[in-house]
Amino acid sequence: MSDASVRRRFSDGTTADDLKAYMAPFVERLGYRLNTDEGFVDAVLASELEILAETGDVYCPCRIRTGDAKADVAIICPCIAFHMDEFAALRKCWCGLFIRTDVEDGSSLEGVIETTSGPVDVRVAAYDDLADGQVRHVKIGKRDIALARAAGEYFALSNVCRHAFAPLAEGFMDGSQLMCPWHGWRYDVRDGSTDHPDADVRTYPVTVRDGEVFLRVEL
Repeated sequence: MSDASVRRRFSDGTTADDLKAYMAPFVERLGYRLNTDEGFVDAVLASELEILAETGDVYCPCRIRTGDAKADVAIICPCIAFHMDEFAALRKCWCGLFIRTDVEDGSSLEGVIETTSGPVDVRVAAYDDLADGQVRHVKIGKRDIALARAAGEYFALSNVCRHAFAPLAEGFMDGSQLMCPWHGWRYDVRDGSTDHPDADVRTYPVTVRDGEVFLRVEL
């Protein structure tokens, strides 16, 4: 691929240290950090720089690009946000460049690529990210979820209103009630119930550990 056909997403001369400085603060917000194996990190980032030179962006070095920009956005590094449930189960991203912050030795996870079925706790926020009365949209795999804080507790429910399919995370909190932004339907964030018949929404278990908020989903 010639330079003329590459649409640059990073400046010419970008280095591994530049990528570290760019990625580390973002992945920290997702509950991850760079692998503790510095040699492994340098090797992965060297591959990233080769991909960057070829394509103009930092696609995951262990996934094959389709050529479809909309599909391939899910494998641009860091791709954690697109694969939160899988990576929570693995405790790392696919290649292992990033590991969960609760992993002490990242080298122990190198080469691990299989996940097991069953429940997994996915880190979705720091406890202080939301104030009481605030709501955030969370995407975990194909799941659209509204994460809400009320009276110091976190709750998670389906993001889709059963009336006209509005995004509940764009709504308004009134105590423990989440009001749909389109027509004001009210959902109790504690159990997903509403006064309208046959319109309750699904909820997800939420726990808080060490100042971080985890949401449990099934793989």
